[in-house]
Amino acid sequence: MQSKIKLAVIFYGDKSQRRINLEQFNGLKKVLTSFSLCQYNFNKIGQARLMQDYKAGKVDIVLKNAYGRGNEADLETFLEANNIPFLGSGAKATLLGTSKFLSKKIFKKYNLPIADDIYVNQVIWEKSRQKVLSFVKNKLNYPCIIKDTAGTDSRGIYFVINEKELIKILSKIVKKYTGVLIEKFIDQAIETTCFVVGNKKAKAYEPAEIIKENAFLSPSEKDRGGLKIKMPASLSKKIIKAVKNAAIGAHCALNCRTFSRVDILVKDKKLYILEVDVHPGFRLASPTLMSAKLKGESPNQLFLKFYNLVKNL
Repeated sequence: MQSKIKLAVIFYGDKSQRRINLEQFNGLKKVLTSFSLCQYNFNKIGQARLMQDYKAGKVDIVLKNAYGRGNEADLETFLEANNIPFLGSGAKATLLGTSKFLSKKIFKKYNLPIADDIYVNQVIWEKSRQKVLSFVKNKLNYPCIIKDTAGTDSRGIYFVINEKELIKILSKIVKKYTGVLIEKFIDQAIETTCFVVGNKKAKAYEPAEIIKENAFLSPSEKDRGGLKIKMPASLSKKIIKAVKNAAIGAHCALNCRTFSRVDILVKDKKLYILEVDVHPGFRLASPTLMSAKLKGESPNQLFLKFYNLVKNL
């Protein structure tokens, strides 16, 4: 009988997300029949235990269980520094993917479709307020969206209806965040998320359609069921192909590996990449596992594919 692959699942994120992380861990533990899962915390004790167990052959590979985490790449940096193999992207891709500012600069370089925006921080706002307001009025229009460049999981997003509100919000949050993007609001668009698997030769799965009760859901509202997944998305074959190509392009532009999930808006046959989730969730009801199921892959088969991708790096 072949021994199981020893998968270390690192719990890493806000304490408020502990329940969601545990839900993902327990779900995967039931369905990953080729793997033996064990929990680790990413603190000094957990790091020491992980290193000791890896050297002793008790760990083969690591999965970051980090629902709700921000833009830190210190876990990946730690694993790379200690030569411990892990599923998902490395420290550099994680840093780029979780920075809306840096990732959009890269998407522009590779001519990938994105919404127009302007970057603002406290210095820019204090010295060039009128230039910012003129750009928003003439190029972006109202309503528009303000996004914390390091925000994840619907955190740090503001919907702005006019200039007065923009001034009020920016004057407050530029002191809180290192930088924000003011972005064009794409109204009445279809929101999709496309799962991508692979390293340099990545392939996209069928995109899922995200249906929300409200345009902007908080993390708690998502957890309460305010977000529904339609699989596959209600798009033409031509647009689905374009979504897949854009998702693969974004995945490769950021040099992601193993897997990612790319959020893309579709309106009037035009695409707008929102962001790349370099470490998407794998709860049993997640779009990632739903995409795999549509393709005929079980969670266990999918994770075996991940494992082989890492082995062949």
